[in-house]
Amino acid sequence: MSFRVSAWSIRNPIPIISLFILLTIAGIVAYVGLPIKQFPNVTFPIVSVSVSQNGAAPTEMENQITRPIENALSSVAGVKHISSTVVLGVSTTTVEFELHSDMQKATDDVRTAVERTRVQLPAGIDPPLVQRLDIENAPILTYAVSAPEMGGAELSRFVDKVATRALQAQDGVAQVTRIGGANREINVILDADRMAALGITAPQVNNALFAFNSDDPGGRADVGQVEQTIRVLGSAVDVARLRDLTIPVQGSYVRLSDIAEIGDGATEERGFARLDGRPVTAIQISKTRDSSDIAVEDKVIKAIAGLEKEHPGVTFTRLVSTVDSTRRSFASTQHVLIEGIFLAVLVVFLFLRNWRATIIAAVAMPLSLIPTFVAMSAMGFSLNGITLLALTLVIGILVDDAIVEVENIEKRIEVGETPYRAALVGADAIGLAVIATTATIIAVFAPVSLIPGQAGQFFREFGLTVAVAVLFSLVVARLLTPLMAAYFLVPMADRAHREKRPVNPVYGRILDWALAHRWLAVGIGTGIFLLSMLLASLTPVGFQPVGNPGYLYIAVQGPPGATREDMARAVDGATRMLLAEPAVERVFAQVGSTSGGMGDGTDLRSGTLTVVLKHDRSLTTDQFRQHIRPMLRDIPDVRLSNQGSFGSAGINIILAGEDGQALERTQTQLLREMRGLGSISDPRPAPPPAGPELIVTPRPAEAARLNVNSNMLAQVLRIATIGDIDANVAKYSDRDERVPIRVRLAEGARQDLDRIANLRVPTSDGRTTPLSAVADIRFQAGPGKIVRYDRERRVSVEADLVAGRTLGQALSEIAQLPVMRNLPKGVQEAREGDSEAMMELFGGFIIAIVAGIGLTFAVLVLLFRSFFKPVTILAALPLSLLGAFAALALFGKTLDLPAMIGLLMLLGLCAKNSILLVEFAIEEERKGVPMTQALRNACRERARPIVMTTVAMAAGMLPTALGIGEGAEFRQPMALAVIGGLITSTALSLIFVPVVYEIVESVEQWLLPKAAKLVTPRQPGDDDPLPTLGS
Repeated sequence: MSFRVSAWSIRNPIPIISLFILLTIAGIVAYVGLPIKQFPNVTFPIVSVSVSQNGAAPTEMENQITRPIENALSSVAGVKHISSTVVLGVSTTTVEFELHSDMQKATDDVRTAVERTRVQLPAGIDPPLVQRLDIENAPILTYAVSAPEMGGAELSRFVDKVATRALQAQDGVAQVTRIGGANREINVILDADRMAALGITAPQVNNALFAFNSDDPGGRADVGQVEQTIRVLGSAVDVARLRDLTIPVQGSYVRLSDIAEIGDGATEERGFARLDGRPVTAIQISKTRDSSDIAVEDKVIKAIAGLEKEHPGVTFTRLVSTVDSTRRSFASTQHVLIEGIFLAVLVVFLFLRNWRATIIAAVAMPLSLIPTFVAMSAMGFSLNGITLLALTLVIGILVDDAIVEVENIEKRIEVGETPYRAALVGADAIGLAVIATTATIIAVFAPVSLIPGQAGQFFREFGLTVAVAVLFSLVVARLLTPLMAAYFLVPMADRAHREKRPVNPVYGRILDWALAHRWLAVGIGTGIFLLSMLLASLTPVGFQPVGNPGYLYIAVQGPPGATREDMARAVDGATRMLLAEPAVERVFAQVGSTSGGMGDGTDLRSGTLTVVLKHDRSLTTDQFRQHIRPMLRDIPDVRLSNQGSFGSAGINIILAGEDGQALERTQTQLLREMRGLGSISDPRPAPPPAGPELIVTPRPAEAARLNVNSNMLAQVLRIATIGDIDANVAKYSDRDERVPIRVRLAEGARQDLDRIANLRVPTSDGRTTPLSAVADIRFQAGPGKIVRYDRERRVSVEADLVAGRTLGQALSEIAQLPVMRNLPKGVQEAREGDSEAMMELFGGFIIAIVAGIGLTFAVLVLLFRSFFKPVTILAALPLSLLGAFAALALFGKTLDLPAMIGLLMLLGLCAKNSILLVEFAIEEERKGVPMTQALRNACRERARPIVMTTVAMAAGMLPTALGIGEGAEFRQPMALAVIGGLITSTALSLIFVPVVYEIVESVEQWLLPKAAKLVTPRQPGDDDPLPTLGS
């Protein structure tokens, strides 16, 4: 190097010391400001379009709303998948874009496409809601709110008007959603018999309320030489005034109170929320994207304490908190970090037996780690499970460069040089090797951005955090370590007996044998690689480790036609069963539409049980999930099944196509065949079977004669049974509240088919006729829920994983089933969710491996100025796989996301040992030492630092590999893969790298003379100085 940076730092200590003081202060400040979160900033490029039409059946909504919207969205640029779910009254279309799409533009494009389609949609729909979905907006806290002295509607108003406003005022809180409770509503309950006698229709009543109960602008007038606005105030000032409203009836009038009962009440309950079997009103709190989970929770707790103090009769009970797991995982990772630093320092001391040298090497860890927080802050990272995992695993690596520097300087001190001189000469002598080893790690993690999908986003934060930390370790090793060695090390008193470093006799004999039998040694190495491939093929494949969050979700699906009371009985039974388990602390149930809860539209027959487990339980979350699985099957009249962390089943095989009958037959056959598999349990069809419907069909002749159309019939039925759509409902003003006035029949009349058939329908002559006179009414089965994927109907079979089996194993078994190998024409399998993410993970991992090896090769070519030396260095990479897969097998781990990150990490770490050997051998050959002896010298001199750095790295990762603390299930596979790979790579590279070096060198010596004949030789004068420009 023309500029010897280490020598300059030794001669100029003040600027270097000042630099690291500033970096340390900046790092501490950045650390304090970094948000603490559960996951990295993972972007899900999803936009949803939700359209509501009160009372519309799924089939009509699919044809009239869902299909036109899907067709319009299919032309939007960047769309990857379109999926839709249609239930009673609600159509939700989800658009998934390519990962790196501009989501603001994508959202605008979706909104524009929906607006263009608006003219094709029915007139009676609510305005379509277009919104971008973000996992960061998922609820992190759920509280139950109770107040014995308040009714349901009053408590709901308190939550909406007081609690929600107070909580949303807290910094970092994005949204507060009420679950359960009741919205206030003025109920106008029609007397069906009285209306039939008077010939009054339900739309007449609703229209009269809408027309006369409104406040409207009347313009302006100059009255009394003053300009004044004119307002027409028609809204009722109280409920009593509504009773006096007159409705025109065939030339006469009737008071509303004569045909209806008017009362201040609540909306019809299409679902419920219960805590331990008791009705509750709950709130879910989500945070903003860049805020800290822990900071937001602390502020929410403080705000709730203030609310309880201001309102003594109200109690908030915390139900679920994802922050608890984040908080425990953060604390556990900090402990693992400290323990790793301590073990790495201990290993360094045991090898060096010099406390001064140990301090110099140990300083590299905090001085590399702390400035990393500055870079993390600049890149918008957070302290989450992935970045903290990167920091815990990189601990041993950070001391690596410093160990090599210190060990080399100590060696020179041992042969009589002063510490100052030894630092000046030794640091530059080892500089190329240190730079090369660090560059290989950075080169390995540079391609992580190439990995597609969700997994790639996890890789990104991990890889860049490791790369930055290692880069800072290089800065420390080149600037600060030589400086400290020059001024802090002293010659050892027992120098004489340490001047000669003989090779271990056993290792020496093995090395000599390998060099004497090169091709046999290569064959053994190839056999080791093939053995590692065999182990890899036997290793179960998964996606993500099963966590232990302390809570789980159970999906609730009722039978077709189940009522609210049916669902309540089934859920209460399941709740009692769960509360009887010693591990269960509480059970929170959400079923149907719960005022913004997790109910699927107004699907009364679906919901979720959230089971919160005790902290002192003896079972993990997954063990408890397996324990209760047989019990869930025994709950009558409802299907209960386990869900994943985000509400999905463990296995979900999706079949898509337009032929509904073919789909149904294939689904039935798949369900039957999946029941015979040993890797899954409780296979079940989705969506649920068809439910009962009441079909009203106009009779063309009678309808035409009386000028009655389908829209008129639908409006009469809709208003009479559930009330009109919100846009057509009158509103009652009460201070700052606009209360809907809902017109419908009494509940008893809505349950009576004769009364429904006798509803009055307006005719062209101003009179009315019974519904049964112009239409036929019959019962029929129809879908309660329609699911579509990429503009085709889809069905699926869901199932749970059996304990000890992985997602990869189950998917592999299902793929071999006869029905899946011979899908009928027009039916195809559609992948989404975990199965699609896992496929993307493996494909992206191969890309990252190839790109990492390619970049590493390029870096080594630049540093060694040779195409052949990098081949020798990379020869050690396959040798690491045996230990990695053996460690995973020994501890019963799967090849999943964290294990793959560990394998990627091995690429850079294993090259470090080879670099140290090859670089020393090259230097020896330049001094005229024969190649074989140069290799022996390299092994003798570099075996100690190689073993020392390997043991230090393994020791630093040991607390992580032991799987101790919260979140260990994610950290452990990665550490096991790295430690296992390091052990075999270190042991084998000390033998096989010299062998490969000799072979490659022989090839190079044979090939270069032949290649030289193809190259034009340089002539005298070619190296003369270039002329100046313009001369």
